Amino acid sequence: MKKIIFALSLLIIFALTASAQSADKIIDRYKKAVGGDVVKKIKSTTITGIIKTTDDQTGRFTQQASAPDRLRTDIEIGQLKASECYNGKSAWRLDAAGLRTLLGNEAKQVRLNALLTTGRFRDLSKSRIYPQTPVKTSVDNREALAIEFLRENAKIKLYFDAKTYLVIKRERETLAGIEETFFSDYRAVDRVMEPFAIKIKTAANELTITIDKVEHNRLTDESAFLYPKLDSERPLPDVEAVMKAVVANQEKIEELREKYTFKQIETEYEYNDKGQVKKSEERVSEITPVAGRFVERLVSKNGKPLSEKEQADEDRRVQKEIQEILEEKEKRERKRLGEGRDRVKAEDTYEERSNFTILGILRLSEVTSVRREQFRGHEVIAFDFEPKKGIKPKNRIESVVNKLAGTMWIDEEAKQIVRLEARFVEGFKFAGGLLASVSPSTAVVMEQQKVGDEVWLPSLAEVNISARVFLLAKFKKNVVTRYSDYKKYSIDNQYELQKPKAEKPPENDGSAKNPSDEFNNR
Repeated sequence: MKKIIFALSLLIIFALTASAQSADKIIDRYKKAVGGDVVKKIKSTTITGIIKTTDDQTGRFTQQASAPDRLRTDIEIGQLKASECYNGKSAWRLDAAGLRTLLGNEAKQVRLNALLTTGRFRDLSKSRIYPQTPVKTSVDNREALAIEFLRENAKIKLYFDAKTYLVIKRERETLAGIEETFFSDYRAVDRVMEPFAIKIKTAANELTITIDKVEHNRLTDESAFLYPKLDSERPLPDVEAVMKAVVANQEKIEELREKYTFKQIETEYEYNDKGQVKKSEERVSEITPVAGRFVERLVSKNGKPLSEKEQADEDRRVQKEIQEILEEKEKRERKRLGEGRDRVKAEDTYEERSNFTILGILRLSEVTSVRREQFRGHEVIAFDFEPKKGIKPKNRIESVVNKLAGTMWIDEEAKQIVRLEARFVEGFKFAGGLLASVSPSTAVVMEQQKVGDEVWLPSLAEVNISARVFLLAKFKKNVVTRYSDYKKYSIDNQYELQKPKAEKPPENDGSAKNPSDEFNNR
């Protein structure tokens, strides 16, 4: 009995010792152990070495890191060539499955790894990386402290030696399963501690890497991080010409979009200071086009349908909104008839707004890595973009666009954007920060799907934002909106607004007079 009590006491002391060391304290000790302030002078690192497999095959290993977030790793063993890279705008990978741009959580994780590797744990909060509570564990019979790092939906776990505080293991999840990377044989290079022995373990194989050279601040060729060009690739079109065709085609696309109703599922996540979800809400709505606008009718919240009273109130709100839209449309028509179409204000035309968002990106950005890719079974043109140096924005909108970096995918044949990823490379303020201040790394993703072999329509929108409002309130949110159940729907120019009906009328045959009735029909 005394032995059991003694063992429990040791267990409690063990747990308390681990919890007493916060993540910040462990990271600070790592910074000192790895080289202290000297590390701040390291802007780039190139590592080369020899790889050996479990069946005694040998090859070469190369890793190039350049601050603030560029990282490329290459492995070459005989005919096998594998590369993984984040270049500040997009993530790409070359392996047995071919060359491709990474999407979703896979891309987010590659970027997180790049930020941790190149930054060496500096400016974590600026990069919106959140270390979790340390856990005491062991690695190869050595006491270690494990910290999981979160950014958006990506996570990487790092293990710090409990005595030296150097990183001895990295653990991350891939599509093929858990990948474990072990670091040892640390040596000082330019007074910075670097591992000279690396072991990579996956479910399929194990690679042992012996580093033969580590170079700091070597002149880095930025082209090394760009998406590779393939010799067999067909000639690429001029990006500006393609984008102009997209803008010219947009009015036709808008007309097609107004023929479809659809379902919208919006999920909002709010995060605490540790990057953990503290609150979430899901809203499901039915969307119907009315006179060039999309009217939203809420049908459920957090998986529960609205009550009878809530739905009646929502239907009355929808009726009122439709009436206001139709009245506004009538005013515009009278204005056009009285003044002529050529005198309609520029901000009322879609093409002018598109110039800010689409062609504006080209004027204000440096376009790189134009390539052909497969996206959802369709061939598309993709390219990366980042702010162009020396460009002076003409207005507030251009000031915002000039801070964006990311990737765009275009269906050349359909003349439509099928996916857009963009993030802010630096923060920006509204009214000098009095109204709001948006943090860098705030990001947006928009994606479309082809419907009825006719038009690409929105399928996904994701916004990750970190901001401060009125100098006081800080918030970190992730809003994911999914669009589905597209159905062809047409209405005449005449609308008859009626009160919501209690019973379900016959299905719409394509000649519905009242858009609010369409809401009640579903």
